[in-house]
Amino acid sequence: MDGYLNPIDGTGYTDRQNVDIAMFEYAKDITVGKKAKVGDVGYIGTVSQIYDNVNGHEEQVYVLTNKESGLTEAEIKDSNGSLRGAVPYSASDAERAQVQDVTVMMQGSQTKTHTPKLLHDTVTDWLPTDFVTASHRLGPVGAVEYATPFVYRHSKNIITQKSREELDKADRDVSNKIGNVVGIFNKDAGQAVKQSLNSLNKNPFNELRKNVISNLAGVSGGTFTTGIAAPNIMVAASYLKQIQEFPPAQFKDAAKHLKETIRKYPNAKIDLYGHSLGSMDIQYALSTLTEEEMRHIGTVHIYNGPNIYPLLPKEQQARLDSAKYKIFNHIDHKDIVSLGYSLSGSENAAGIVHHIATVEKEIGAQHMMEGYIYDKNKNFVLMDGTGKTTIKDTIKANMIPYQNMKKYLSKGGFSTNEKIYLDSVQAQATVQNLVNVIKLGYDTLQQARDRVVSEAEKLAEQLEKVPEGFSLSPDEVTAAYQAGGADYQSLVGSLQEHFESRLSKFQMLLTIFEVLQGQIEAGIEQLLAKDQTLAGDFEQWNQINQ
Repeated sequence: MDGYLNPIDGTGYTDRQNVDIAMFEYAKDITVGKKAKVGDVGYIGTVSQIYDNVNGHEEQVYVLTNKESGLTEAEIKDSNGSLRGAVPYSASDAERAQVQDVTVMMQGSQTKTHTPKLLHDTVTDWLPTDFVTASHRLGPVGAVEYATPFVYRHSKNIITQKSREELDKADRDVSNKIGNVVGIFNKDAGQAVKQSLNSLNKNPFNELRKNVISNLAGVSGGTFTTGIAAPNIMVAASYLKQIQEFPPAQFKDAAKHLKETIRKYPNAKIDLYGHSLGSMDIQYALSTLTEEEMRHIGTVHIYNGPNIYPLLPKEQQARLDSAKYKIFNHIDHKDIVSLGYSLSGSENAAGIVHHIATVEKEIGAQHMMEGYIYDKNKNFVLMDGTGKTTIKDTIKANMIPYQNMKKYLSKGGFSTNEKIYLDSVQAQATVQNLVNVIKLGYDTLQQARDRVVSEAEKLAEQLEKVPEGFSLSPDEVTAAYQAGGADYQSLVGSLQEHFESRLSKFQMLLTIFEVLQGQIEAGIEQLLAKDQTLAGDFEQWNQINQ
């Protein structure tokens, strides 16, 4: 992956790698000092601060620090040869000021209930947070539709498990009772009978019988439980909507934590990752940042979270809009939690919305991003019709930094240096947009070529097969197809040539605009080298415009 840049967000990670990074928030035993190493990404930072249920609202926010950005794992070593340790809030101001790269992860809704802590976490995530948001966004009826699959899945699983446990227990009881009777006459024989019968109980046919019975019990019981729960959920959602104002307390806590992180690491670029409820936490937290605080935000990747943008006040929507180019909002329309979005485009939503092509999965797996479809470069395949809108949205969003800076510098009119700076920012943004569009076009065309050529190759395989009912040899069939103008070259070769011709044109355009990009950057560098005052102004404004 050396030299790789994601054509969408400009980072060095593929979409698959970004998903893997986001999933770290669900890792077991996350503690301060834990080194985060993810899949083929490698080291992404060290856990330096954990927010866990600070005020009883069951948020889980993890802050990872890395003193240097853009370094390999080998370069991020301390004097002992180990990965650098945490830089917690308790570190000195000077040490925290060295941190240049921070990753903040906000965890999604908890679903486990086997400990008192997890039970409280699950209830708090779903009732006063998820359901409240759904009821405000969709109304009580919509909230029922949102909650029902969750109730069904968990009741079904619990009933299935209990049914299986009861069946296993019944088999053991029968075996033990028979063995005890035999044991009255011969203790060793009784024990042998028990072992033999218990072994028989585990034969494949009996296991299959118990699986079928327990699954049927789970399905019927889950359906029954859902039927009982639905009206109760409606009442609860309606009640919660009335007594529980938006935003939920967890959203407010998430915002406070992000603001504190920005204060603690004043020189750091902060990247954010969040899934499900974590996505909502991040959307809300970003909407509360000041203009100055927002300048610290790098890229934001959120996944399968409801759209809370329409619920926010206008001023908070405007703050999100100002950073639209930084926020990459990934949506699976087959996921029940990814609610409130249009089928294409990014209007009336936080960030640039990527409508991902997905395969149908079980409800839990769907929500946990297992349905995403990736191309051969491990980037997302977008839904039909959304690729163009995403490109358009990306272009518009990439001009927002220029627009923001123009507004910032416009107070009192523009000086000569300010005009030069704005011209340079506009030129760089424009040529970068051109480069990104060509890269996206190239990738899209490659995907189309691979798909179409693959179908053509399947068709070409039929040229050597004798159709049913024909008494011809394969060679005779091939000759007949050729006589009709159908051969490998006409079906596959011509397509490959067509696509290669188009791809070479894209490559040529990319080379032209990359050269232009280099010339613009070189011209700016020459200008700054001649004028130190202008260079100082550029450095100051670039820091503001990050």
